Amino acid sequence: MSTVAVSDYRVHAGTSLSQVSTRDWPRSLRLYLLIHGMWLLLYALLGKGFAYAGWPPLYVSEILVAFALVAIASSGCLARLLRTPLGILLSCFIAWQLIRTVPFFQTYEMDTLRDAVIWGYSIFAFVVAAAVIRLRGFLHMAVTGYYRKFARIYLFLGAGAWLITLYFRDSLPQWPGTGVSIPSIKGGEYCVHMAGILAFALSGLMPKGAWIILIIADALLGMGVRGGLLAFLISGGFILLLRPKFQRIAILLASGLIAVVTMETFDIHFTIPGTSREFSLEQLSDSISSVLGVSQRQDLEGTKNWRLAWWREIRDYTVYGPFFWQGKGYGINLADSDGFQVGTRDEPLRSPHNSHLTFLARAGVPGFILWMSLQTFWAAAMLWSYVKAFQRQMPLWSALFSWLMAYWIAFMVSASFDVFLEGPMAGIPFWSLFGLGWGAHVIFRTQLKQQEDNRGSPAGQARHAQ
Repeated sequence: MSTVAVSDYRVHAGTSLSQVSTRDWPRSLRLYLLIHGMWLLLYALLGKGFAYAGWPPLYVSEILVAFALVAIASSGCLARLLRTPLGILLSCFIAWQLIRTVPFFQTYEMDTLRDAVIWGYSIFAFVVAAAVIRLRGFLHMAVTGYYRKFARIYLFLGAGAWLITLYFRDSLPQWPGTGVSIPSIKGGEYCVHMAGILAFALSGLMPKGAWIILIIADALLGMGVRGGLLAFLISGGFILLLRPKFQRIAILLASGLIAVVTMETFDIHFTIPGTSREFSLEQLSDSISSVLGVSQRQDLEGTKNWRLAWWREIRDYTVYGPFFWQGKGYGINLADSDGFQVGTRDEPLRSPHNSHLTFLARAGVPGFILWMSLQTFWAAAMLWSYVKAFQRQMPLWSALFSWLMAYWIAFMVSASFDVFLEGPMAGIPFWSLFGLGWGAHVIFRTQLKQQEDNRGSPAGQARHAQ
């Protein structure tokens, strides 16, 4: 049994942020968490424009990985995490991905490492979970303090960065030798963060009211991104299904109605540069129609059919073909190998527009099963914790787990339509969220067990009888 003390989420006991002290935290972990938080904020606000910072081939994500390895080693929690069911499953997942990575390094060199980050960023799940378990008050501070501030900042600066990326890309500064502007936000990333903020508000972790109207208005800016729009809608629907209060539903519907009526009244139309898509009610209708069925827009249907054809090709050579067990490995350019290249010579497309199928194509059916099992088990752990917290009338615990699940759903849906988790802009936040839920689940189970043990003691039985 580990001697590391397990921290607790003291929000439900009435602890305020001013009572959370970081003085007892190891200095190395304090420094790492500060850097990690800054990186997450910059990825959210600058996107690819921040990811290209560094000294090639050593970029900011690789620097953070190096810091994370030091932090997890100094946390003293690695052994404890590896003994948990999620830790065992994650270790099996990583082991198989390593088997499908190492043999290709000699052939593809840096391309192998570039492709392998989709699973390599799982180091951040370990380090965030370790911080939650090791540092008393960190979970409270991360959720109630830092994320709440991030949500309010992102509603203004995030929307601004997204609009600047769309309409002023050619005027923005660029990294030398690349076509990457600063900022460079992808619609999927933007919509997923908006989905997380909406879930945060609807779960009760931040005030609603006027914030909901602003969230809906900001989310509509991403209506041209079908995967992102679907992620936002499904995540919002899930949180309403899980926490179906009339007030929440009424506020959400009223906010959406206000936004739509405003667009119709003022006949708002903004064309998105470089595409045939625009910001309008017609675009919103076309995007939803394309997701649910068949749209009359040829540009939307063309990209949809291209994706489906590639996904069928991956299915055929893995599930029904010669790459069932091993996949094609990490390092090979899948778009070239499969015959679906649409990128440029300087920035070629490397993976299918579906992060889940990237695991299938590169690690075979066993790798895909391990990936889906890992995510299913994590979601089941969050749902179990939510149900237990709800049954025991622990509202802030139940709010926390409902928010984590809704945010995770947004990531998973968006990853089904884009090269998403393969980059640090979404990969690092995703695995950080995974680690936050992992650590919270460990703490919550520990608290439940302590409560049961206390009730079983003579003193606990006497208090319970009273």
